[in-house]
Amino acid sequence: MFYLLVVIGAILLCVYCVLQRCTRNWKMLREYPGTYPLPIIGNGLQLGFDSEKCTDKIFNLWKKYGMKNFRMTVGSEEWLLVTNPDDVATILNHPTELCKQVERNTGMKPLFGNSLSTAEGERWRLVRKLMTPSFHFKTLEKRIEAVNKHCDRLFELWDNQNRVDAYKYLKPFMLDIVCSSLMGVDMNFLDSIDHPFFEAGDAAMKIVTENYFSYWRSIPRFVSLTKLYKETQRVSKLLDDTTNEVIAQRRRKIHKLIEYAENNKNPDMELDVLIENDCLLDRLILSKLHCGVALTENMIYEEVKLFCWTGHHTTGIVLSHALYCIAKFPEVQNRVLDEQKLIFNKDMLKKPNHKELIEMKYLEAVIKESIRVVPTITKISRHLKNDIQLKDGRVVPANTTVVVFYKGMYQDPKLFTEPEEYNPDRFFLPMHNYAFVPFSSGPRNCIGFRYAWVAMKASISNIIRRYELGLAGPGTEPQFVHRLMTESRNGIQLNIKRRVY
Repeated sequence: MFYLLVVIGAILLCVYCVLQRCTRNWKMLREYPGTYPLPIIGNGLQLGFDSEKCTDKIFNLWKKYGMKNFRMTVGSEEWLLVTNPDDVATILNHPTELCKQVERNTGMKPLFGNSLSTAEGERWRLVRKLMTPSFHFKTLEKRIEAVNKHCDRLFELWDNQNRVDAYKYLKPFMLDIVCSSLMGVDMNFLDSIDHPFFEAGDAAMKIVTENYFSYWRSIPRFVSLTKLYKETQRVSKLLDDTTNEVIAQRRRKIHKLIEYAENNKNPDMELDVLIENDCLLDRLILSKLHCGVALTENMIYEEVKLFCWTGHHTTGIVLSHALYCIAKFPEVQNRVLDEQKLIFNKDMLKKPNHKELIEMKYLEAVIKESIRVVPTITKISRHLKNDIQLKDGRVVPANTTVVVFYKGMYQDPKLFTEPEEYNPDRFFLPMHNYAFVPFSSGPRNCIGFRYAWVAMKASISNIIRRYELGLAGPGTEPQFVHRLMTESRNGIQLNIKRRVY
């Protein structure tokens, strides 16, 4: 009887697979190169079971298929990986296809709830509109002041050292900037660089990354029985503690302002000040004054938790990678410093303003090239609800996950000549507008991209004018990217030497 059931099950599975490959969606996807998927697991064996190696395996498949768009089946999900910049523009600029990947959201929601990163529909539109003024270009000068202020504290810690772990300092540095400029509180994380929030932040990134390649994790009842569930709960609790403290501190400040105004019989004046303030957390707490809708406590909490994490983690890593590359290539470091001298003349200890940051074209190219060579985010995605026609006429069917594969794009010789070389000058040459979009684009781009750029440029400007950078090791390998990726698991060690003017 058992064997009969097995045979019947096998026959039904085969029939299902045959019928699945006769569907309209499959006929459309067959127009793209890719290996025929196995029942149930799809092309899962091509990815393996180590999430840290999955991106490299996808990269190798991309090269195998001629460095062009290709398809994969991950479990029951159909993926189309795109690297053609025309297709990237079509996907990212679409006005209605704004949903993120199912697997990615499955990793994000237990940690950050239905926040801006995962929300859809009216919730997403409401919060995005409410937050946008806090990232307007008119607010950038104040953001730069916050960066400069925290650079002073960073320098107090670095001046007495000759070797530093960039990750270990720059993540707390960035979180201090996020908290003071966007949340209106001073948390002084640079004074506690081993705070559990940073270990939790790294663990959260690992959880989200692993969910990209583990379709079974979309089954809540199954996940609740695994170690992953306990780890997610642990990480979420650590992130919660800091988030609650940030919100509580800002609420106390707001209440004091309102009490002061009421005691002085001028409550409207203080409320007007709060309404006009560009503090992101104030806009969330006082949302009814800004948009007529009061956010729930849970909504405020989810958004703050998300921004504290994203605001410090990826930007801190990009800063570390850029400083590594500057240290690795002395000629690049000299050119960055020469540009700073040209801008600041003899006042090399001056703090930069927005106008001066705009003039730092070569420094911007260095940051871009560092992102291209070692992308912190290797892919972003959209889960289609409707068919989309690409520029070449082929149609991507509804219910497909379209993955914009940054790593492939950035290593495509058709887009970047000699992509294996570190060459910031390439960003002064003409290129497709969508060959390099590290902060995404279109309606669902990174809301804080301007903020991130000024924070990175101001930070490096201050650092490079104060210290001569070197690698804490040989640093002579031709395949420096391999070394960087290997070192980054345990931090990035830099030698620093105070400059004398």
